[in-house]
Amino acid sequence: MTERLALSAAQTGVWVAQQLDPDDRSFNIAEYCDIEGPVDSALFEAALREVVAATPALRARFGLGEEGLCQDIDDTVDVPLIHEDVSAEPDPRAAAERRMRQELARPYDLASGPLFSWALFKAGPERYFWYRAAHHVVVDGFGLSLVAAHVADVYTALATGRPRRPRPPGTLAEAVAADGAYQDSPEFEADRRYWLDRMAGQTEVASLTGRQPPATRSYVRHSGHLGPGDVGDLRAAARQLEVTWPEIVLAAVAVQLHRATGVREVVLGLPVTGRTAPMLRRVPAMLTNTVPLRVTVTPRHTFAEVVAEVSARLEEAVAHQRYPQERLVRELPGLPEGRKQFGPDVNIMSFGFGSGYAGHPATVHNLAAGPVEDLTVNVYDRLDGQGLQVSFDGNDGLYDRTELAGHLDAFLGLLRSVPEMLDGRPLGQGAAR
Repeated sequence: MTERLALSAAQTGVWVAQQLDPDDRSFNIAEYCDIEGPVDSALFEAALREVVAATPALRARFGLGEEGLCQDIDDTVDVPLIHEDVSAEPDPRAAAERRMRQELARPYDLASGPLFSWALFKAGPERYFWYRAAHHVVVDGFGLSLVAAHVADVYTALATGRPRRPRPPGTLAEAVAADGAYQDSPEFEADRRYWLDRMAGQTEVASLTGRQPPATRSYVRHSGHLGPGDVGDLRAAARQLEVTWPEIVLAAVAVQLHRATGVREVVLGLPVTGRTAPMLRRVPAMLTNTVPLRVTVTPRHTFAEVVAEVSARLEEAVAHQRYPQERLVRELPGLPEGRKQFGPDVNIMSFGFGSGYAGHPATVHNLAAGPVEDLTVNVYDRLDGQGLQVSFDGNDGLYDRTELAGHLDAFLGLLRSVPEMLDGRPLGQGAAR
């Protein structure tokens, strides 16, 4: 029997945006994991079927019912696992990624579903790539990581005979109900008042380009890596300043934007999980939100002072993180006409993906994280001790690959210089030599 649910605020925003531009593929999110070992494809497909059966979000269809916009959760959904052998290709990874991007570009029908897809590429007898993708209306990045961890657990159980890990309580229906209860609560109005007050008078948008974002559906990506040693320095700086390393990263983005633009009231878009209760962190769903992080940066500030303000503002933002971005953008009088976001987004993703596949480790690679209006700084910590993966996604109407590579190189250089910037000198004077 089909179960009918309302939508979360985040789902509603995605659904409306997709209806306004049905050909927009930027709401397709995807990643793949590089599995360092053999994979039994039959057992893997069985694990996928079991996870789909246990995950209502993967069985959702969307449309208008008698009471308005709704999602229907089907009892069963059959999405076969695509199998491809690319081991004979000169570059198996490149061949697999080409096929993944072809698959990523295909449309999803929100009314009929299914709204996810996956494929298993054999790159050699001891190496496989598992591609997984979904429409953003059903899961966010955190939700997709929960699905991946569940698949890893079930596949390992099937392949080794060990018991499956107990599934923690929490359902999609409960997550949607919690979101609806929030929107009807005094907390919702309190969050609204906080954000309108916090963003009052904000009329500038700091950007690494001076052009207005065009109506585009695609972006370019340039990626780099911060090694374990440099990450160790970031963590040491965080301990010295009594903050977390993501706060150091956010401060560095704010400093780079200030230096490039001269803007002193820098606003970053901060994607947050929207999962303020333990139950919500156990349910694959689309609950993520983006909130503004407004930080004052001047040449007279030291880097430590910028970090301190970031830390304070971040604590406030997280406390008020559930107020929907779409509503706030409409309600702020100071944003330039046509803006959909507050400024460049900084998406810091620090979570692992299970313990591997039947004892074989896996490395996750993101392919698409959602729409990009201007610039998105993606920072991935896979909790594997291998450092940070940093990607700059730039609206392709604003940035070309050369520009984006230059901005990323400057940012990585800024992160590596953090220990020097703790010498107490104002930002306008540079580091001591």
